[in-house]
Amino acid sequence: MLRKLIRKMVNKNKDEPTKNDLLDSEIVGKYREIYLTRATDELVRERGQDGGTTTALLVHALEKGTVEAVVTSTTTTEAWKPEPVIVTDPDELIETAGSKYSISPNVSVLDRAIASYDSVALVGTPCQITAVKKSEVYPYGMTSVMDRVELTVGIFCTENFQYENLLKLLEDIEVSIENVERMDISRGKFVVKTEDGNERSVPVSELGGYANEACNYCTDLTAEDADISVGSIGAPDGWNIVLIRTKRGEKVFRSAVDDNVLEVKGIGEGDPNLLERLARDKRRRINTSVCATWRPYHPNIPL
Repeated sequence: MLRKLIRKMVNKNKDEPTKNDLLDSEIVGKYREIYLTRATDELVRERGQDGGTTTALLVHALEKGTVEAVVTSTTTTEAWKPEPVIVTDPDELIETAGSKYSISPNVSVLDRAIASYDSVALVGTPCQITAVKKSEVYPYGMTSVMDRVELTVGIFCTENFQYENLLKLLEDIEVSIENVERMDISRGKFVVKTEDGNERSVPVSELGGYANEACNYCTDLTAEDADISVGSIGAPDGWNIVLIRTKRGEKVFRSAVDDNVLEVKGIGEGDPNLLERLARDKRRRINTSVCATWRPYHPNIPL
């Protein structure tokens, strides 16, 4: 029944993005539909972050031939230190699943990916997705990039850390990174679970001192320029909130639902107001920012 409802909504909105009354598109960016989702595959849910939606979507895109390769991040031999990687095998993609909470320059390998494959998916933070989008918009950008980037999946991001700052954060809460089993942001806190079963947390409001300095100038929490945006803010435990923003994002999402790759339910069981509130708080940073790099791309932001 829900799949029929989704198909009806998708068919109704084939052209321009439409404003959904649940969230203010001026705050979270334009979107066509919004849902709570999680992977139906237990392994994907276990390996992925929260509901494993991003991993499930991209595995499905590889298996269906929608894309030939996925640009994402994996961990190096150093504990929890990420690096960009180009993945073509669904099983290998599952191995890369989960948030690393440290900067991975995924865009840096995009040129290699599009040189080798005709259709590529990119997973990235809001700033990375915007960087790629700019290559399409600006006349002196790399317009050929977007010709081969078939899908962009943006991850909700409050702020990110240089690896050294992540180590400092963990040290300050008396956790060795070698003992970390999982990191997550949940209910307004950065939560660290260790292999011995202990848990430490820090309020998100106190993370500013550890964040990458550029994060202080970023106003985009929900990856507004992505085809599909995914995160856990406002979602029940074990689920993701998904914002579907473009027609090609809809196509991939609808295929995943039709093939029972994703379990979907209405956003009303989550807390979308929390997502909007945090997105508004991040957007307000521009009022005190001296950084001008966002203004040419976001012309409505006041000077």
